[in-house]
Amino acid sequence: MAWLPSFDLRSGKCARGDEERSMTRLFITGAWLLAILCVLVGPLAAFAEEAPRRWALVVGENQGLPGEERLRFAESDARRMREVLQEVGTVPAERTVTLLGTDAATLREALSRFQARLSSEASSRDWLVLYISSHAGDGSLHLRGTELPMRELVDFLKAAPVGVGLLILDSCRSGLATRLKGLKPAGTAIAMEAAELEGRVVISASGADEYAQESDALQGSYFTHHLAAGLRGAADVSRDGRVTLEEAYRYAYARTLESTLVSPGGLQRPTFRMDLRGRGELILSEPQQARGRLTLDVKAPGRWLVLSSESGTLVADLEKGEGPTTLAVAPGAYRILLRADEGFLERAVTVPLDGSASVGGAPLEQAARSRLARKGGPGSTLLLAVGPSLTSGIVAGLPFIAGLDVRLEREGRLLTGFDTAGMGLAVRRGAGQREPFRQTELEWRLGAGPHWKHGPWTFTGMLEAGALAVFQSGLPSAETRFGLEPLALVSGGVRLAERGGVSAVLSTSVGGVVARRDSGVSLVPRASASLMVGFAL
Repeated sequence: MAWLPSFDLRSGKCARGDEERSMTRLFITGAWLLAILCVLVGPLAAFAEEAPRRWALVVGENQGLPGEERLRFAESDARRMREVLQEVGTVPAERTVTLLGTDAATLREALSRFQARLSSEASSRDWLVLYISSHAGDGSLHLRGTELPMRELVDFLKAAPVGVGLLILDSCRSGLATRLKGLKPAGTAIAMEAAELEGRVVISASGADEYAQESDALQGSYFTHHLAAGLRGAADVSRDGRVTLEEAYRYAYARTLESTLVSPGGLQRPTFRMDLRGRGELILSEPQQARGRLTLDVKAPGRWLVLSSESGTLVADLEKGEGPTTLAVAPGAYRILLRADEGFLERAVTVPLDGSASVGGAPLEQAARSRLARKGGPGSTLLLAVGPSLTSGIVAGLPFIAGLDVRLEREGRLLTGFDTAGMGLAVRRGAGQREPFRQTELEWRLGAGPHWKHGPWTFTGMLEAGALAVFQSGLPSAETRFGLEPLALVSGGVRLAERGGVSAVLSTSVGGVVARRDSGVSLVPRASASLMVGFAL
């Protein structure tokens, strides 16, 4: 109460000196409080003002030029990337432009409108992400029968009035865009430290001479799937809840390379070019800010699959390193599978709204591999091969017989040591040295065995058993004979994967046929070789 003016009891008036001193002290105290408030609030206000805003333009087009095979997942990949950018990339919906199904003229018009909006609303502190998924070739995007030069995308990116621009191209031979003028190649070590990062970045899903490939199992392209999983947290090797440009690119590169190592479409190597001035880390996503989070809280590294229980959609196929990994996912029910030597270990988990769930602790349940196969899961492929064959004969006077072989093989775990199953059907016809003798054979067999992969080569071994139907005509007695004989074989094959799901297959087998003779039955040695063309189904 010492700050209040004192009251003179004798006069009934305030003492003038005390009042002035009290007012002075009150003014000085208020000034100090105001100064302290400015010191505390000023930096916070400046920080809020300087926080970069993020913009995104997302484009997906399944149809290319006339004669090009229609893509299946380009537009769904664009939707997936939009969801990732909005959920963990801190790009709000009102600053996201999406084009699903477009031609060159429509995209060019959208770029022009977006450029005008950025010019009026964006600042040099802002970041811009431009994602394109489509057909491409010869330096141009192929969009619904029209072409848009990739140079226009790079020019748009360079002219945008933002501090950082990122162009992501998931298109065949899109690596050409990273060779355009004004972009510098990044070495193996990509290190960005400190603050105030500026410049431009171009990431392409494939090299200048490579195909960007789609996967039926992933329901999308290899590159976009792995990039999206990385941004959701799989690439967060520092475990700080944020994914940097370096972490996202390294993860997507390594996983895409691994996924296409033995792909019929050939090896796919994403490329990266940048022109970054200043110093700093570019944070592409912040999974810790997501509404739903799933932690794979298992210490040992391993291959994990995350599937939506409701739709069966594969959310992430990731290689987890040592220690726990947290993924940003939508709230809901999921099946979590860990690949093990004996198959898959599985567990169900529910991610709550605005919360997190963890998988770990108690042993995971053994998963039925057939359940994955029915859903088109990984580890199961089907091959149809057709081609000519030459086989040793089983009667005197007919040492060799030529024909046509058709084989159907499935690669997928059966039993320990057996991960390939096959069914063969062969039709052969030959003439003996004594005319008009003719022999027609129809051979059917089943087999199983192991296979080994080395780059584009696949080596297969099988134990086979089946039946041989033999039709003979032109015998001296003028009769026609028919016999059904059992056979057993040991076969081996080598397959060289080519582009477009086509492969060359060389197959050989040795064994025996239990053939009937006039004097009884005998075991006749049997050898066969075929050169076929295989088609992945």
